[in-house]
Amino acid sequence: MFKKLKPGESEEDVLRMAAEFNAERQKNPGFQPAATVVRVEKPIGKSLFAQKRELSKLNNNKNTENATLELPATKDSNDNGKGITNKKVLLDEIHENMLGDVRGTKVNQNLMENMLGEIVERREALLRPAIEHQPVDQTNSNKPKSIFAQKCNAKQQASNAVCSAHESQNNAKDEMNSGHSAIVQDPKLTKEIHDENLSLLNQMREEDILAEREKLLSSLDPALIKLLSRKRETQKEQQKSIQKPQCSESKELPADANIALASDNPALELLQQSDEGNWLNFNLIEEHKLAWMRDIPAKVAQLKPGQQFNARFDWKGVLLPHTVEDLPQSVDERELYLHGEEPDRPGYTLQELFRLARSTVLQQRISAFGSIAGIFSIYNQGFYDQVLTLPVSKIFFLLRFGLDDNTPAQLEVVSRALARLFYNETDEVLLDHICENAYCHWQPTLQVLVDNEESGDPTSFAFLQRYMNLLRANSNAINADVDEDRTEQDSRLSMDDFQLAETDLMSCLLRTNILQRICFIVHSVRPDNSTVESCLKLLIRIARTNVATARQLVQESQLLKVILTNFMPKISQAAAMSSAQSSFYGHPQYLCLKLIRVLICQHLDIAKELANETLIESLKGFLFYRDDIKGKLIRVQIESLRIVRCLLIHGILDRELFK
Repeated sequence: MFKKLKPGESEEDVLRMAAEFNAERQKNPGFQPAATVVRVEKPIGKSLFAQKRELSKLNNNKNTENATLELPATKDSNDNGKGITNKKVLLDEIHENMLGDVRGTKVNQNLMENMLGEIVERREALLRPAIEHQPVDQTNSNKPKSIFAQKCNAKQQASNAVCSAHESQNNAKDEMNSGHSAIVQDPKLTKEIHDENLSLLNQMREEDILAEREKLLSSLDPALIKLLSRKRETQKEQQKSIQKPQCSESKELPADANIALASDNPALELLQQSDEGNWLNFNLIEEHKLAWMRDIPAKVAQLKPGQQFNARFDWKGVLLPHTVEDLPQSVDERELYLHGEEPDRPGYTLQELFRLARSTVLQQRISAFGSIAGIFSIYNQGFYDQVLTLPVSKIFFLLRFGLDDNTPAQLEVVSRALARLFYNETDEVLLDHICENAYCHWQPTLQVLVDNEESGDPTSFAFLQRYMNLLRANSNAINADVDEDRTEQDSRLSMDDFQLAETDLMSCLLRTNILQRICFIVHSVRPDNSTVESCLKLLIRIARTNVATARQLVQESQLLKVILTNFMPKISQAAAMSSAQSSFYGHPQYLCLKLIRVLICQHLDIAKELANETLIESLKGFLFYRDDIKGKLIRVQIESLRIVRCLLIHGILDRELFK
């Protein structure tokens, strides 16, 4: 009786119990384990159509049995019964011609006995005798058969002929492979005959042998000659297969086999640990399974001066050098080799980052978008000028598609990447720094400029082409003055998204309903502080585009209401004293005030629309608060002073109120 494994026992106990079990098994050949595994095959499942068909067959059989048990009462009933049975017979024949004998009413009993007989294991490898097919009795054989039945009978006769041919060939093969002569049964006699034949052949010349061979071949049956040649070929193939050595399996090495391994072999350390820990089956070394653990050979070709190569970036968006030798020693680049193409170079190309950004694994998407955000951060600072060419429009669509996901972690990294693409930190710092200078309260616009010098010249080809288009559209229009803004707007409407992204990326961003998306993110998703900061930076950049875009932003009343409610609340002592703000929501944010200032500086009408009593009261609360002006609140008061200055210059506020 063997003991069971208890908690706390080690591998040594498992090995000891395994040795005891093997020793007992060698002593007692009839030893059987306590349990054996038996594989039970599952029954073949049937479809619903097959199940319904079987149920309908059973119901039809029951109905026929009930009909045969009933006795006829009158002559009229006999006539009706004969008509029903005749009709039933006709239906059965039609059914049989279409689907065959499904009910099994015409099955030969002898055939069933041969098929369902006892299965006996045969000692000799002889073929089972073929079952004699007897003709099935068919009623109403004089009736003409359908085309389908005639084709089925023709196929059956052809299959029977093929089966008989195969049987004859198999019988001939059995006689050939039996290893005994069909004429002489005594092995001694066959040897004597063989020796006599050899002695006769040795006495004959080669010309006589060839002549007798040709004479014998001409007198024999060609089928017999083919049969003998096939037998000779099969015997040669069997001899070759026997002489071929079997595939050598992995050799079992002694315990000290790891000494013969090279020092750079990755299995050396594992084998040394296996000797100390008595690991099972670690005395086998399989080189083909250890190939993936080897170091990748460095086969990087040396570049010529001016030659281009695929740019590869790390997870922070830093452009990596072409060769590994150029990397600093402190850089740990092990995680940068997990790619298929150019495995000897670290980093990831833009195509590989695009593939990771569309992954179903969230961590892979976040890593890819984070790398793209780092690329744009360095790209906007000018470090990649005249060094790297980025497909900005393609990356923009990838980021815009990623912003449609409501996962907070992905929203954070994608919004940061979009903010670094559109919002230039250096430009914004310079504009804020000179805002207090004279006449610097007017903010510049960052719209796409179109060179209209050539198109404004009446003698230019572009001006004539636009004028001809105007005449085709309206034959009564003779005025040569063309509305440039309207024609430019029409041309942008006729462009698709990819063409518009190549010419004006900000207009393409507005076409993707970015304002409504930011409103939903801020109001419904309520993400982390970094996501809110990136969204506010995007809105500031949109407001700096031009006056028309600023008016479009102001018309989004729901967006402005959400922003002013959450990030410009009435300041209170509790809100001001909270030094560690856990969330942007419910606290005044200087980026929100900066957005209002940029919108006010665009046009007087926008300033009048935004300067309502709610905004003025909020500005008063920020400016008149003196309890604590440390940290972020000081930046809020600075932006409030800038907004008040712009409103005073516009003449919207009363100067006596802020003296």
